[in-house]
Amino acid sequence: MRKIAIFYAFLANLYALQIPLVPPEQDSFYLPPPNFELAPLGSILRVRPTPNKLVNICFTFEIKRSWQILYRSQNSVGKPTAIVMTIMEPYNSHPSRVLSYQTFQDSANINCSPSYGFQYGAPLSTITSQLDMRFLVPALKQGYYIISSDYEGFNSSFVAGRQSGNAVLDGVRAALQSQRTTGIESTAKVALWGYSGGSIASGWAACLQPTYAPELKQNLLGCALGGFVTNITATAEITDGGFFAGLIPLALHGLSNEYQEFKRVLNENMDPQHVDFFSQGSERCFAGGLHFFKSRSFFSGVNRTFPRGFDLLHDGTIGKIIQDNCVCHLDRTFLPQIPIFLYHGLFDEVVPILGPRHIFQQWCSWGIESLEFAEDLLTAHVGQQIVGAAAAWTWIENLFNGAKPIKGCEYTQRLNNLYFYPGVEQETKEYFLGFEFSILDYIFGGKAFDISVV
Repeated sequence: MRKIAIFYAFLANLYALQIPLVPPEQDSFYLPPPNFELAPLGSILRVRPTPNKLVNICFTFEIKRSWQILYRSQNSVGKPTAIVMTIMEPYNSHPSRVLSYQTFQDSANINCSPSYGFQYGAPLSTITSQLDMRFLVPALKQGYYIISSDYEGFNSSFVAGRQSGNAVLDGVRAALQSQRTTGIESTAKVALWGYSGGSIASGWAACLQPTYAPELKQNLLGCALGGFVTNITATAEITDGGFFAGLIPLALHGLSNEYQEFKRVLNENMDPQHVDFFSQGSERCFAGGLHFFKSRSFFSGVNRTFPRGFDLLHDGTIGKIIQDNCVCHLDRTFLPQIPIFLYHGLFDEVVPILGPRHIFQQWCSWGIESLEFAEDLLTAHVGQQIVGAAAAWTWIENLFNGAKPIKGCEYTQRLNNLYFYPGVEQETKEYFLGFEFSILDYIFGGKAFDISVV
């Protein structure tokens, strides 16, 4: 019965494709107004109700109202930019409680932006944005406002750390200035949350906050990071030639969008016969990119895209830019000053567990005030997103309800973060256990429909 329901939900989404919705690359709302660069960081430049209702292909997604806000930010090298953020107001809303949820856009194309993919009528290519909306439901039911920014920016700079972190922090600033429109109080408390690609934006926001937005410390309660990407080279090495190989061209195009010198050196080192194929990495969203590039080898094997192999990632230009966008290479100036919760699966085949373990040891040695690491001994990347969310949401809700985070560092290995993380309520367990695990098999494996169309 559950799969039948999913099938009908899918048919409903196909019907939604008939509803006109202007893609971001053609939507003037996404473009900053003249002289926007003169506005302070976080300033609201434009506001509108979301053009269409927010939807989810798997269940009814009911909220009271939603808006899109264009706000001032800056990219990785300090140049002015503007970011679109979606704000969701639930029924029985609490204007003093805000969850900043960074979804995983994981693509280098503006038309894959969450603000677009969240909406009724968005193409099937943005399906992962709607799937990620499932994780917002517990917060919305409790009356939390949700803010979710297109933190990659108009250039879609996937894995560009500073760009993403700046956008998240400026999004919080904008939300706290939006009371006349949204009702959110300027003194509201805010928690950050992100998994996998979303952890890049959330993690960089936590690291940049002390220097980039010191005034937000009074608002930020903490940051939950799952599948935490601390070293993008490690992800390239473990995924090359495998199921998640598509992350490599998507990420390389993302950095090329942010750094022209990166793009130049990358193109100079590419096998000419692979150019057209590799270019698809700038056209496809996450799900379609995974399918299109599945099992391709970019740095290994006899028919690799880059003849230099993994050595290219250590090239003077390429290596420096990659290092500048890895949290693991930041110095103690960027030590988070807000409580941090890490959750990760031991068998993660996308983000090796050694990365989060290293950052835990590094931050603890530098004297972080509160860092809790919940390592799950049974799950890999996709599974931990689901079961670990129960622990993350419990940790976040505890902070909003006045519980004190742990002092210092605490590292715990558990068989399962859903069943054994302390304090997870039965309703939370049942909600996340109710996820249809095979949905991700459908999306990534193409069992329910022809994924090549996305």
